[in-house]
Amino acid sequence: MTKLIIKSDGSKIPFDKAKIERAIRRAANDAKMNPEEINKLIGKISDTITKLGSGENDIATKEIRENVLAKLDEIAPAVSSEWRKFDQNKNKAV
Repeated sequence: MTKLIIKSDGSKIPFDKAKIERAIRRAANDAKMNPEEINKLIGKISDTITKLGSGENDIATKEIRENVLAKLDEIAPAVSSEWRKFDQNKNKAV
């Protein structure tokens, strides 16, 4: 059974590890990391992402975001900072 993600509007979509990795790549690019550093970062955080997608209970996007950002705060603070800047700018546009 595929784990489902509960979006903020209450809708549910299948868990997609690649989507989370793309978000990390965008933030890492904004943090001026080179492609090799980005690939290493993705490798370091891959276990965290996989754990979020496993298990039997559905998970909220907010919980995924909080877990990924907490891990990024530990290993790549510049990347988590860029992710938060993106979120702030996105919320201003709404």
